[in-house]
Amino acid sequence: MNNKCCSNVESKYKLYLILILGFNLIIKLLLYYNTTSFDVSEAGSNYSFLNIIGNGERPALYSGVYRSILGYIGYFFKSIFGTLDAFFWFQALIATLSVFILYLICLKVTEHRLSALLTVLLATIFMDYHLLTPVFYYQIFEIFFTLLIVYFILLIVAKHKVMKSAGILLIPIIIYLSILFRGTLTYFWLLLLIISIYYLIRKDIELFSRLAATGIITLLLFLIFPQDHYRKNDISIANDFIFFGHTLYGGDGGEGSFVYVKNKNRYDERLREFMIKKHYNSATVEVQNEFKNKEIREFVLKTPHKWIILQIRKIAYTFGIVPIRDSLKILTTGKLSLKWYLSAIIIQVPFVIIILIFIILITLFVKIADFHDVKYFIIFIVLLYLVAAACLFGHYQERYRNVIIMAGILPVIAFYIKKFIDWSLNKSIKRKRLIVLILFLLIILSHWGYQAYNALVTNSARYINAVKHF
Repeated sequence: MNNKCCSNVESKYKLYLILILGFNLIIKLLLYYNTTSFDVSEAGSNYSFLNIIGNGERPALYSGVYRSILGYIGYFFKSIFGTLDAFFWFQALIATLSVFILYLICLKVTEHRLSALLTVLLATIFMDYHLLTPVFYYQIFEIFFTLLIVYFILLIVAKHKVMKSAGILLIPIIIYLSILFRGTLTYFWLLLLIISIYYLIRKDIELFSRLAATGIITLLLFLIFPQDHYRKNDISIANDFIFFGHTLYGGDGGEGSFVYVKNKNRYDERLREFMIKKHYNSATVEVQNEFKNKEIREFVLKTPHKWIILQIRKIAYTFGIVPIRDSLKILTTGKLSLKWYLSAIIIQVPFVIIILIFIILITLFVKIADFHDVKYFIIFIVLLYLVAAACLFGHYQERYRNVIIMAGILPVIAFYIKKFIDWSLNKSIKRKRLIVLILFLLIILSHWGYQAYNALVTNSARYINAVKHF
């Protein structure tokens, strides 16, 4: 009787999961067929590569700061089906498959179907993720590869029969391929070594050796087959990504461009002084890179406190209240043509819900003992890695948070949803934790309020005019 009951419950959860995944796919396709704004972010470069490939040329996989791999994939679908529709269907399917992989990760971490299912529901309301579907851009693939790698690592530590052997080669290959789309996992080999050391401390020599071997093979793969081989040699690359992320030239700090004239004027003046001192006649990319590196060193070494504050600011603004510009553009233009404030609400409310749930659960239930659970340790350290890769390594962009939420924050939420369900049975929360939670919520709500005021009042011309020019 109990077996029959458990079987019925399991069948219901499978049905719920299928319905949720189907709903995910439908939302993505509805958004695709009801927008005309496919050319956002760096999608313009992908369309350019698509046209170049269509004209019979074969561009290098790397050209300056741009990658052409999506142009080749788009060309493949267009050449077979005669339209890019099939490519965007493919993106919708990959994105939906990623939600399924997220479910598998959460189930592996919690061993609790309800927690995994509730987490997938949070992913389903995450509008920024759905709005990636109609964009000819890399983020859906970035999220897919990251989730796949995390799931394979969890299979290895669970000593899955196939993955504990095949994963040693499969994971490095997937990481290597992912870099052709985005550089998020470039240093993931280091994370694998850290996880292996965790097992060494626990005296599990088998998993230590497997994970260490996986990390080392990943590193060797990049050393033996460096991706610079796929780069067009005659293009010098400006180091803007690092420069704007580690100086105060970018916008109000840490943004990906000067934004304000005063910042550009300050840059030009200091560059002229540098060129006079070094006897340079032309501000080539190489000369500007040398100057930028000098500016970074001086900023970090002479004012380390400002540099630390800048890094904190980048994290805070990555998870800020300002909507992702691409998402806003898709909803406010084309067939949808929603009002900007309605679009902002549709985009930001789900994001706010996810972040507040994350903060509440972490604050109320986190314990040092949690890190003794190796599966939690893995998803937590992956979260830290993704935050560092998306927020700290270079300049920040709100759209970089998508991979952090899908592959980092949501798996951690799943772990603490399980703890919340267990807590609901005995209801014991310490008063100190509630006080800390209130303080955290006040801080983040104050930050969001300040951001909103800055965007709508102080710098209204910058933000509102940007929306009007979509």
